[in-house]
Amino acid sequence: MFIMPGKARLWQYGWQFFGFYSLLGLCLGNPARAAEWVVLTAGNTTWTVSLADVERWVHSGSLQGSLSPLTQILVPAALGELRGWLTRPVPLTPAQSQRLLHSPAGSQVLERVGQWLIPPDPQGVKQAVTLLLQEQKPLTAFHLLQALPGETVAVDALAVANVWLNAQTQQQQTAQAVAALPLLNPSGGAPAFSGQPWRVHSQVFTPPDHPQRPLKLHLFTPLGSQRVPLVILSHGLGQTGRSLMYLGEYLASQGLAAAVITHPARHALSEFSERPQDIRRVLAHLAAQPLGQRLDWERVGLIGHSLGGYTVLVAAGAQPHRPGLQSQCQDDLAVLNLSLVLLQCRALELKTWPTGAPDPRIRAVIAINPAIGGILGAAGLAPLTVPVMVIGGAEDWVTPVLSEHIRPFQGLRGRNHLLVILPQARHIDGLDELRQFRLQRLPPIPAALAHLSREFFRTHLFPHAAPLTPERLRQPTLPLRVLTASP
Repeated sequence: MFIMPGKARLWQYGWQFFGFYSLLGLCLGNPARAAEWVVLTAGNTTWTVSLADVERWVHSGSLQGSLSPLTQILVPAALGELRGWLTRPVPLTPAQSQRLLHSPAGSQVLERVGQWLIPPDPQGVKQAVTLLLQEQKPLTAFHLLQALPGETVAVDALAVANVWLNAQTQQQQTAQAVAALPLLNPSGGAPAFSGQPWRVHSQVFTPPDHPQRPLKLHLFTPLGSQRVPLVILSHGLGQTGRSLMYLGEYLASQGLAAAVITHPARHALSEFSERPQDIRRVLAHLAAQPLGQRLDWERVGLIGHSLGGYTVLVAAGAQPHRPGLQSQCQDDLAVLNLSLVLLQCRALELKTWPTGAPDPRIRAVIAINPAIGGILGAAGLAPLTVPVMVIGGAEDWVTPVLSEHIRPFQGLRGRNHLLVILPQARHIDGLDELRQFRLQRLPPIPAALAHLSREFFRTHLFPHAAPLTPERLRQPTLPLRVLTASP
């Protein structure tokens, strides 16, 4: 049964956005699954939808029963988008979801999502997510609706629609911003892999200044005795160094040493200060080792992914910017940025604000999908003087490319800074936590990250290197959007 809403356009945006933002709630007792109906409420107007009809639609594409009015409200493209949102899994592993479920950041998301239920019910959302994790079901918006306790779930469609309208605006702004960047078309040919032999040295060491923080390290070095540049790699939150080891192997095959860190899996709040210190701890440790004699300490580069992107930028001299972060976190639209609401805003709880002190040994930095739009922003990147390459994915909704990469990049000045956007890439597409990649046949996005890293460091870590031209960045099959910073 249903009561047709009087303002169809409101329902169009509200219903679509509910599917989108339910995904955010999944990032965060033992309930009984009972929900069979969803009541969308806007003032005195309601529309009751059967979850059985929703299930039939998402599985078969057939709109029947209480969903029939959607054919009169939404065009086919919008229906396809809505169906996609309802069935798209959250890009988190079960272990990551469990950690978020019981973290302060997860509680904040639960509170925001729960306020959209009538009456507000953050605990009900948590119970639903717990049930899905226990049943090992994909974490999708549709499964969340099914798992919510109670036979009928009421949703505040006005609140949802307001945020969805702004989400649509941001999506359009992002598409326009990406399209405005210079396009680098693919070359159309994939050269065979070429590289030299390398070896790996694995170790765990205890930093003297922090005995309770053991650091695991994999050092990849090319064979031989000549001194080589060093690149340190820092992974994102919820990952380990395994996710970036293929890049370490690749760089070693191209004549550079690569040290891949596994940071301790600690409380995210302390990581804003500790992770940049880990870079300095690794440098000090390797310099004191016999292996350090092979490393050229005047030529050090950094690579970081997500929170690791923040890590390497701060280690190179970027300055965390509290006023900008506070302003963004107080904005009602913070819910549209997953990395902001789950991670960056937590830094406001710090009693001692992290500061960046540039290490003169660091000569170049690559930040891949960095979580920096709030905590650093353009103002926080402005102090950087070493060459920086920011790499983002246009399909990344964990660190949205406009707010987290394009806008912060505007704080950099100088022709050595590059912004590279992979139009088809998502947040975790370049990671290999399961160690399945092989250098001889890397998938397109990991291959692009490897190639971009090699060319960037060849230019900035080797003496008398040729300038880094767009032609050297061109990929065999992937288009790129490449922007050089203003002088």
